This record gives sequence, C-alpha cells and structure tokens, in this order.
Amino acid sequence: MADALLGSAVQVLVEKAINLASEQIGQFVGFKKDLEKLKDTLTLIQAVLRDAEKEQVTKEIVKRWLENLERVAFDAENVLDDFTYEMIRREVEIQNQMKREVCLFFSLSNPIAFRCKMACKIQKINMDLKSIHEQATKLGLLQSQNGARDAPALSPPSGGAFIKNRETDSVTVDASFVGRDNDVSAIVTQLTATNNNETISVLPIVGMGGIGKTTLARKVFNDRKIEKHFDKRIWVCVSQDFIANGLFGMILQSLQGQEPEAKNREARVKQLKALLDGKKYLLVLDDVWNKESMLWNDFLGSLKGTSQAMGSWILVTTREQQVVDITRISFPQGYSLKQLSDDQCWHILKENAFGAGEVPDGLKDIGLKIVQRCRGLPLATSVLGGMLRNKEPDEWQKLESGLQILGGGENSNVNEILKLSFDHLSHPSLKKCFAYCSIFPKDFQMERNQLIQLWAAEGFLHSNPTDDMHMEEVGNRYFTILLDSNIFQEAGKDDYGNVLNCKMHDLVHDMVQYISNSKTLRLTESGSVDMETSSIRYLALERIQEEMTFPSTKSFKCITTLFLQGNISLNDREMSFFMLRVLNLRASSVEELPKSIGKLTHLRYLDSSRASINRLPESLCQLYNLQTLRVKYCDSLTKFPKNFKNLVNLRHFDFFSYHKSSDIMPFEIGQLQFLQTLPFFNIGEERGRQIGELRNLKNLSGRLQLRNLELVKSKEEAESANLIGKPNIDELRLLWNEIDNSRNNDSEYNRVLEGLHPHQNLKGLIIERFFGDKLSTWIGKLGKLVKFELQDCKNCKELPTLGNMPLLKSLQLKGLDSVTSIGPSFYGGSGMHSGSRSQRPLSLFLALELLILEKIPNLREWMEAPVHDGTVVVFPVLHTVWITDCPQLATFPSHFPRLEELEIDNTQNGSALMTCICSGVSTLTRLSVKSVNGLTKLPNMFFQNNPNLAHLKLVNCGDLAQFSDFPFDVPQTLEGPNCQSVLEHTGTDNNAPQHLVGLESLEKLTITECHSLESISIPKGRRYLTALRQLSISRCDGLTHLSIPQISESEWGSTTSRFSSFGTCPPLPLEELYVYSCPNLISFPIDLTRTPSLSYLDISQCKKLTDLPNGKLCSLTSLRYLEIGPFSETTAELHSFLVLFDALPPLHPYFPSLSYLHLRGWPHWESLPEQLQHLSALTTLGLYDFGVKSLPDWFGKLSSLEQLNLCNCEKLENLPSHQSMRSLTRLRELQIIMCPLLKER
Repeated sequence: MADALLGSAVQVLVEKAINLASEQIGQFVGFKKDLEKLKDTLTLIQAVLRDAEKEQVTKEIVKRWLENLERVAFDAENVLDDFTYEMIRREVEIQNQMKREVCLFFSLSNPIAFRCKMACKIQKINMDLKSIHEQATKLGLLQSQNGARDAPALSPPSGGAFIKNRETDSVTVDASFVGRDNDVSAIVTQLTATNNNETISVLPIVGMGGIGKTTLARKVFNDRKIEKHFDKRIWVCVSQDFIANGLFGMILQSLQGQEPEAKNREARVKQLKALLDGKKYLLVLDDVWNKESMLWNDFLGSLKGTSQAMGSWILVTTREQQVVDITRISFPQGYSLKQLSDDQCWHILKENAFGAGEVPDGLKDIGLKIVQRCRGLPLATSVLGGMLRNKEPDEWQKLESGLQILGGGENSNVNEILKLSFDHLSHPSLKKCFAYCSIFPKDFQMERNQLIQLWAAEGFLHSNPTDDMHMEEVGNRYFTILLDSNIFQEAGKDDYGNVLNCKMHDLVHDMVQYISNSKTLRLTESGSVDMETSSIRYLALERIQEEMTFPSTKSFKCITTLFLQGNISLNDREMSFFMLRVLNLRASSVEELPKSIGKLTHLRYLDSSRASINRLPESLCQLYNLQTLRVKYCDSLTKFPKNFKNLVNLRHFDFFSYHKSSDIMPFEIGQLQFLQTLPFFNIGEERGRQIGELRNLKNLSGRLQLRNLELVKSKEEAESANLIGKPNIDELRLLWNEIDNSRNNDSEYNRVLEGLHPHQNLKGLIIERFFGDKLSTWIGKLGKLVKFELQDCKNCKELPTLGNMPLLKSLQLKGLDSVTSIGPSFYGGSGMHSGSRSQRPLSLFLALELLILEKIPNLREWMEAPVHDGTVVVFPVLHTVWITDCPQLATFPSHFPRLEELEIDNTQNGSALMTCICSGVSTLTRLSVKSVNGLTKLPNMFFQNNPNLAHLKLVNCGDLAQFSDFPFDVPQTLEGPNCQSVLEHTGTDNNAPQHLVGLESLEKLTITECHSLESISIPKGRRYLTALRQLSISRCDGLTHLSIPQISESEWGSTTSRFSSFGTCPPLPLEELYVYSCPNLISFPIDLTRTPSLSYLDISQCKKLTDLPNGKLCSLTSLRYLEIGPFSETTAELHSFLVLFDALPPLHPYFPSLSYLHLRGWPHWESLPEQLQHLSALTTLGLYDFGVKSLPDWFGKLSSLEQLNLCNCEKLENLPSHQSMRSLTRLRELQIIMCPLLKER
C-alpha cells in the first residue's frame, strides 16, 4: 500500500512543478529557456507515470526510479516556489515604496545575486530530470495512450450524478445500524435494571473491528430510557492511551463541555466527585485497548470514590478479549457482538449506493455476491456501498471480481476492502489528501475547513483548466467524495446543514497510517527516532506532561508540515525548516514566535490558536505565500503587525476575539483581496479600519460579524462595505454598541441599516442593539434566510414581514421595548385575503420550527393571521414556542397545527392566554407556565384537546386556585412527566373525571413550596400511579396530611395473582420517595412493605410527624440511600425511632445495598441504633443533632465506611477507640461541625 502512495505522491509533485513552471515562464528575464526546458521534460516524464506506478509493484528498480524522481520534483517545486516568492516580494516592496512616494532602488534585495543562485539550481534540476527521463526509456516505461495529461477527471460525471449526495443526513448511521435493535434492547434492559446493588458495574461490548461496536454504544447512549434512567451520561473515546489522569480529564470535559483547568489527578478527582456525588451515571469508554489490570483497577478505584450512588454503569467497547477479562466485574464474557447476515449487509450496501432510489436491473445479483465478501461487517459494507455510488454495472462487476482474491484472517478482509477504497480513489491528489490525514491522532475530530486549508497549503488541490474552480472548491469536492465513500464519518453540522467536522473509523485510521508510514511521523515522547527520516514530509510532535526536546533539524530536513502541541519549545534555531508549508502550534506552550519565522518563505498555513502568544513579530509580514492564518482564542494577543497588509495571498484569517476595541484589527485589511474567511470586523474611525475596508473583499464566505456599527455615520458609508456584492456569506451579524448620546436621530440609524443590504444568498441574519425605529424592507426579501434574530433593538416599533420566507426555521425576537403588537404585516401584510386568485392554500412561515419572544415588555397583542376559508395555512411545522418576559401580552394565536412545546414565563394575563391556547392548540406534549398572574384554573378543554401532553410545569402562578374542576391550593412548583401531576380527588376510578384518567403513565411527581396546601390525597384506583417511580414533597409549610392509598385486590382483579407474595395489595413501583422539610406534617401512612423497589428514601425534618410509615425499614432490600428523622418530639421518642431499625430474621442480609445513611435526631437522644453495625455496604454515614456522648466501638465494624459526618452533636466528647478507628481502613473523610466538646486526640 505504501507503493501506491509513492506513485500518487510523485504524480502530484510533478503536476505542481509543471504548473509552477508554466506560471513563471516569461516572468523573469533570462530564465525563459531554462523554465521551458524544465516544463517540457517534466511533461514527458509525466506521460510514463501511470506505467511506472504499475511496474514498481514488481520491479524494485522502477520503485527506485520513482523515489529519485520524487526527490528531484520536490527540489524543482521548491526552486519554482522561490521564483514565485521573489516575484511577490518585489511587487509588495515596490508598491509600498510607491505609496510612500519614494522609490529607492537600492533598498530592494540584490536581484543579481538571486538570479545567479536560481540559475545554478535550475540547471542542476534540468540535468537531473534529463537523466531520469533517459532512465525511463531504458526501463521501457510506456507513455499513456492519451498523452501526458491522462489523469482521472475531477469533474463530476455527466448528468450531475456527482451532486446526488446521501438521501438523508444519517445514512451512514442508519446503514451501519441495521439488525442491531435486539442488541440495543438487551443492553438497555440490563443497564436500567432496578436490582443492581453495585456502585459501578461494567459491561464490555466485544467484537472484531468494523462490526459496529461504537455505533451500538452510541445508540444505547442516546436511548430515551437511558436518558431518563441516569442522572449523567458521559462519553469518552479512549483509544490507545489508558492513563487514569487523562481519562479523568476527558470525563470532566464531557461533563462540562470544556477542557478542565485542573491538571493534576487529585484536583480532577475532587472535581469529579463534586459533579457526580450522589448521582447515577453511565460512562461509555469507547475503543479500549488496555490489557493491564493494574491500570484498570487504579482508574476504577478512584472513579468509585466519586459517587456512592448505586446503579452506575461503565459501558466498554473493545476488540480484545483480554480487555473483557480485566473489566469483568459483572459479565465474565462481556457482550459479544455478532456479524450481520448477508441480507442485512445488502440493505446497508443498497442504502449507501442508491439511497432511496431503485436498484437497476442486474445489480442486485452482483451486490449480493459483493456483500458475501464483507463477512457481516457494517464498516466494510458501507465503504463498498460508497465506492459503488454512481458507478456503472461493469465497475460493480470489476469490484466483485477483485474481492474474490482477498484472503482471510480476523481483520484481513476489512483491511483489504479499505485498501480497495484507497485504490479506487479517482485522482492522485485525492489519494494524497486522504493520506495526509494520518498526521492527526486516532479518533481526532477533523474540522472540514481546516482540513481543506491544510490540503491547499501542501499544494494538493488542483482543478482541471476547464473547471475554473478555486482551490477551496476542489477541496470541498474531495471532502465530499471521502464523506460519501464512508471513508470519513460525519461528526457535526451547522445551523444551515453544512458538515463542519468528520472522523475516521479506527480501522480506516490504521490503514491511512500504514500507507503513509514513509511520509508521516507522530512523536509523543522525547528521544531518538529509530527509523529513516529523510523521506518524512509530515511531522507531529506532542508532549503533554513534560517539555519535549526539539529533534535535530538535520534529521527532518525535508519536512513540509510540522505540528507542535503541548510543552514544546520553539526558537530561532529551529526555524531552519525552510521547506515548511504548514506550521501548526495550536494549544502549544509557545509564547512567542521567533523573528526568524519570516525566513519560512514557503509557508502557506500558520496556526497559533489557543497558544499563549501575546504578539506577532513584524517579520510575519514577510510570509508573502501565506494563505491561512489562525489565531483563535489567543486571549493575550492585543495587536497585529503594522504591515499585515503585505500578506497579499492570505485567504483565511481565522481570528476570533472578544475585544471590542477596533485596535485589535489589522490595519488596511481591505488590501487582502483574496480573503475568504474573516469571522469578524471591528470597525474603527481612523482610515484603514473603517467599514469601507470591506469593499473589495468580494470572496468573503461563511460567517461575518460587523462590530461597532455606531461608528458608521451614513447610508453611503454603510454601502461602501458592499455587502450586497458578497454572495458567499452564509451568516451576517450586525452589532451596535452603546448609543452615542450626541446621536439621537432614529432616521440616521435607519439609513445606515438600509445601506448594509446583504446578498440574497444570506442564510442567517442577526441584528443586535440597533437603535433605529424601523427595520429595512430588504430583510423581508431574503428568500434563503434560515435563521433570523433581533436582539435589544429597543427603538424598533414594527417587525418586518417574515411570513413569506420559505426556508426560515428559527426566529428569535428579544429585547424589543417599543413593539406593542404583532399584526398582519408580520405574516405578509394586506396581500392575504379571501379575494386571492390562487386556488392553492397559501402557507405562511412554511418551514418555521422554533419561535422565541423574549423581553418585549410592551407587547400587548399577538394577532391571528388573516386566515379566510382555509386559503391560508400558518405555522404548519412550528413545534416550539417560548414566550418570556412579555408581561402585557393578552392575546395569542391558536392556529398551531403541530405545536409540541410551549413555554410562557412572566405575564399578567394568564386567563386570556390559556383561553387562546385551549381554543385551538391540540398537539402539545410539553407546557411550562411560570410567573403567570391571572391564571385561576386550567380548563377541562385544555386536557381534552391535548391528549399527548407529557410534561406540565407550573411555577409561581399565585392566582391559580383550581386544577381543572377540582379545587386545591396551587404549589409554586409543580412538575411531572404526565399532565396530571398533582391531584386532590377522593372518589374512586369509576367517578373520576374523564380528563384525569391516564395516570398509569405518571413516573415522576414533584411538589415543593406549597405553603397553602394542607393535604394531598393521591387518587385511588388501578388507573392511577401504576408507573409512579419518584415522589418528592418538600418545603410545604401548611401540609399536615399526606395519603398514598393502597390498591385493593378487587380493583386489580385477576392481575393480583402475580403479586401474591404481597397479600391482597400489589406493590407500589416507587423507587425514590422524598418527604422532607414539611414542619407541620402529622400523618404519612404508607406501608413500606408495599414498596420493595424503593432505593432512595428521605423522610426528614418533619418534626411533628406522629403517624410514621408502617413496616420496617430493613424490609427494603434495594435501599441505597436513606435519610430519616427527626419526628415528633412528644410522641415519637427514641424507642419509636429505633423500631424502624428492628432486624429481620437471623441470617437475612441487613440493608445489603445501603451506601448512604443520614440520621437526624433530638439532643436528648443519647444512643444510636445498634443495628447500624451490621451495615457492611455503608460508605457514608451522617449523624445530626444527637445527644450521644461517645461513639460506640462497634463503628469499627463498618468496614466499607469512607466518609463520616458529625454535625451539631453538642454532647459528643469521644470518637470510638483508637483500635476501632484503625479498623476503618477505607475512611477518607471525617467532617466534624458544631461538636464543641469533641477533643482532638
């Protein structure tokens, strides 16, 4: 496979050299003849490269010929590039001198010395090329039939077949997941089982490479049951490096969404404990290779200390049975993933090759033969399907014939198929682009734009002369080919459907590393390199822990790409890498670029993002070939070199800063006419930083943010930016800063906005802090707009017409103080009426999915669209509406045919809004009502019209006195996954109102701060609470009685037989029960023997509770967390409290799962329940407000105890004996608060 890359590498080098020579002929006097000779010789050699690539597989002499040609072609490219640099340098220097109106001839570099030096080099290269051409003749290498330019065309096939991308956004995922539903169900069932008494359990998924382990794990990870069951879900891709501290860092990054600041292990573990303590989590460790049990146990031991909650899981994916052996806490054999059937593989192949289209006649039989060679591996099948997309039948037959000769072995088949995918790439440059990806580590998420910029810097992106494409267009085409071939896997998209990132499967990465091993080297440790390095072109150095010594530059004299990351120094000496095209210092410890960086005359790509650099040297401006400069998130960087404008070939200036000052922008950036990427532009007042600098930047693309627009004084000045002449900008953000008190003319701001008219291709528009009172009419004419946001435009009185935008998906209106009404003009103006001649219904907001109204304090009415006789359809796909801080809003449309989620927060007209909602909305699944005054009840019609309502949340609705027709005192917080969250109803199921039926699906019920609520009586009957798993009632000051009825045998009928062990009443499915901080609660009659699944129980700080739960706590064998006491001081003395801890019959395990125990007592209780000494699984114990004087010695029997908290035990004088304390070998933390008599030993 390395030989195949050699041929492609040489072809790319020769083509680059020919192109450079063609460009330079005639540019330098005296070199025309030599350059023509060089070009002609290279063209003759190019004609035999196809034959040489084939012959070198079997003939070593031809391979050496190719290697020699590669060396000479590389020298030729560098010399020709020197010509290019010198030409640009002269143009820049002459231009700068002309601007200074001083022409100093002798200030320019000596042209005679340059000419002599270049003449010698070109003559030497021509001699070498002549010799190579003669050798080709002696070797009998044949010319291609179509001449020197016989190379595969990059252009798409006729008929636009190339444009036909995947039919859906998730073809790869869906195709690879065929036939795994049973596996998902089995794993999800195991992970969510309620009988898991372990703190952490481990389930390894094992199978050969490419079988779909990661895809299966991802499907499980995103399963809705998993999301509901676990408090936290964490995904970590481990790959080769199994280092505990590194893993803890990746876990923290997954939890927090950013790289953790803590670097040492102890700090990271403490941070994890703060995030995970008491929480049940699922941790996926993807692609584990570690076979050392010591490393695994070290990691697992620390992880166990972060949370004592029972039921957490680690899901491991691995190819190695030895990994299963060392992680087999719960499953000795792991979960072995089997191959797919041929029929399932055919489904994957078909989806990747044809999408939703029909399979042409004759191809199915060939396809079935092909999938038989895939051995049931989804990766191999999807790659072959991508290869066969848009291919003719003879190519299908050719591939099937080639597959017949593949060998065996566990991964040999898939590896050979991946080799075929490389061999079938249609162009040598495309092969080089793919091979270049070996510079990235395994499982790295590659940014699309960055990858294309790197390819361009290395000179891989050449189009056919007839295509007339930019190199970025060629790169995007290559990227799409690799993505469609499933060589790349899509990892993320932006708001407009553009693929942002991609990854490679680890087997694909293995393959690309193998084919590139003679060209690419990654070093992660200091020391010598035990290999030949003269052929290395791409070098990556990474050192995280300690500073790495820079390797000898003599060893890597021909590298063109250098990646430095971590603790690696860089100085002037190391700038002897004069051949560099790419220098990547991202996230390195480099604090300053050396002045000698200006000597890197070939450099096209420089990235110092996330580095500690505070300045860029002036010599940077001598990099006239530089195409890409990335300096994102360099917080210390405050200014750029004054001659930044000299970077005349700069195409991508990827810089982002939160500095508002215009000083941070380079001066006269408008002279960089090739610029395509400019994330933001800080407008300044002085010449060279005004908005007119954007006039000639016609190639700007992607996202553009214009800041300090308050400095633009007129429409004419705004028009000087020529935004309308920039068709490639996807998203435009217009930002004004605080208003200048001297400018209070709204019309002036209006005219400026009018002058900022963008191109019709715009997809996203955000306008922020605009001070005019009228938005421009051009907004409503942006027919391709997908996202529109107005923020803090406080003087705007009317909204633009938006209803006719066919692609608008997201609309956010925030901080519009002057808007009082949303009326007909918002939908489409006066043009919508029944007199329309069109026979087809008019659809308004055809694609809108999300609508947010926020902080519009004077909005009083949101009018209905002018719908007449069904001629207008409004919001046909709108599913989410959030209305926040619109206190005056009183009217609300009712025509939302697919509205699923509605949130209303802070309004004074609750009854009017609910009337509007109930009149027409019928598809809600989630309703959140917060701080809404005037809402007195939820009408019956609301529940009748919305049968799919799954989540109802009422917060701080002070006027609400009725939940439907049944009066009760409304809590400030009420939420649950079903609409009937809190009910008071004393009747039976037979006479319950119809809209209250369906409580059998209620899983979570929370009532908090219900200070007027005196009693809660849950409805009784077999159609209520049969799925209730969590009940939480807290801080209800007026609550005195709580009733959770049992369900009798007659109400359950024949189904009771399956609960025969519980007598005549079936068990409650409760898993979590919290009743705390209800100071006036007296009665809570629940029978604990009817709650066998209870794992969390908190009945605490209810100091008047006299009617205690029935049954013994020790009957709860699944209990993991218990917090209890104190109860009534007058009627529930210590004896009544201790009765709860009476032991079960001998030999019965005593709380086998209990890990957390917090006991709250009274100061006059002078002893503790002796049964505590039998809690062998207890890891955390808290004692609060007891009157004990000494802790008993039986504390030494708590062998698993890790944390002991003693709080407000004012009489406590002594801990257990020294011997007992020494028995607590796992005790890590002892916390003593307000125990004044306890003396230090």
